[in-house]
Amino acid sequence: MKRANPFIPIYHTVNVGTNEEKYNAIKEGTVCLPAYLDVELTNYCNFRCCFCPTGTKSMKRMKGYMSDDVVDALTENIKKFNIAAVRFIRWGEPTMHPKYLEIMEKVKNAGALIHINTNGSLLDDVQIQKMIDIHLDSIKFSFQGADEGTYNEMREGGDYLKLLNIVRKFHKIRGNREYPYIQISTTLTGETLEQIENFKADVAEYCDYYNIGYTKLNHLNVEEMNISNDEKCKILFLQKQEKIKRVYRAVCVEAFNKLSINWNGDITLCCADYDNFMVVGNILDSNLKSIFNSKIANIYRETIANHQYGKIKCCADCYETVSLTK
Repeated sequence: MKRANPFIPIYHTVNVGTNEEKYNAIKEGTVCLPAYLDVELTNYCNFRCCFCPTGTKSMKRMKGYMSDDVVDALTENIKKFNIAAVRFIRWGEPTMHPKYLEIMEKVKNAGALIHINTNGSLLDDVQIQKMIDIHLDSIKFSFQGADEGTYNEMREGGDYLKLLNIVRKFHKIRGNREYPYIQISTTLTGETLEQIENFKADVAEYCDYYNIGYTKLNHLNVEEMNISNDEKCKILFLQKQEKIKRVYRAVCVEAFNKLSINWNGDITLCCADYDNFMVVGNILDSNLKSIFNSKIANIYRETIANHQYGKIKCCADCYETVSLTK
């Protein structure tokens, strides 16, 4: 059965135009709400990945789990403003939240499409079946590297072969249902073509879509990474190449078409904001429409529309990563 990603129509709508056009649409009131939301159920993670601010402990903001009050405010706003879709992603592993399935069901019942990103390590048959029962629309399993060796050296706490088995189990339990749409994503740091082809052979049969991209490395402190000296030298070389090839994104969906909600209700304009650099409000204090159209949000948008990326920390380090294969 050929399945379509249910989020694609939304992505096609927001991934057009220029930042200037997007900013004008907000100022004129043509666009007054986010097309979709990214929601962080927790910023705790059971892995310690060397490329992630959570894993490297460079994230300084308080850690916690989304409370019932924030969940209630979230679902009320989704209903009130007819928010089309919610993705349970951001910083941390969402399946660590003790009520993550219940929360996803509440958001689904509020009328939104729902998606989750996960490292997959905590899933069992019961959770997988529950995801299907609540009609999870889409799931992405996050890999790293292209085989057992390259995955395990970058993801401390992870197990490549275990994750493969969980993905295969998920695929089997889903069976012939149209949902959830299964995606697999990985990023590389110099793997060979043979390794890449072997990875594709490992996963292609068990998902509806996979993509392989580059790991963004310039934010890493190589000396803190638990890898060999040869690997450190390789990453230092790749970091230099990143700086040479950096190209700013032509269109910013984050600031103009989406809001990202942290576990405590704080709302930021950027998916890459791991430490409250671009917080524009809190869902417990105001509604999504007011926050989306707030003065502080539009100050950031005007800066981006004028290509003054260096004035905003998140924007200064935001550049394109080229997908190797899909």
